Amino acid sequence: MRKTRVQQVGVALIEVMVSVAILALGLLGMAGMQARSLMMNQSSHYRSIAADLAGDLADRIHANRSPYLSGSGSATSAPLPPDFSKCTQGSTDKSTTSCLAQGSGVQSYRASTEISEWNTTVRAQLPSATWSLTKESGAISGYYRYTLSITWLDDRTTAGNATYSVVIE
Repeated sequence: MRKTRVQQVGVALIEVMVSVAILALGLLGMAGMQARSLMMNQSSHYRSIAADLAGDLADRIHANRSPYLSGSGSATSAPLPPDFSKCTQGSTDKSTTSCLAQGSGVQSYRASTEISEWNTTVRAQLPSATWSLTKESGAISGYYRYTLSITWLDDRTTAGNATYSVVIE
């Protein structure tokens, strides 16, 4: 019996080329994932800032709910706290706020000051930020319940804008 020997020339080179092609595809996939990760990281950073800003406004609203701030000295005779939903962001100049519908007195001054300071912080920390604060129907123990929506420019998403909404009780 005679054994025939078949020569395999170039097979090792083809195997190397296939493995390099597979490696290149894997590296391209990893580069794409890294780019997407950076985009999502910036978006999540803005979202966490929006959550912190919403918590800041909630704290400001809660601080102005205390009946003892009105000077009456008792919780039963105190007037309702200021209605922060009457404060709005400027329609053309988003860096300004208006609380003209609030009324007058120390309650109005507090609401106007708090919203103005908060709006300045929002505009400084989120790109092209706008916000709306709406009062929900039904008061809880005579106090107001609000829905806050903060919208900012997030060009990393397909929509272009991102929104964070929260209910403040």
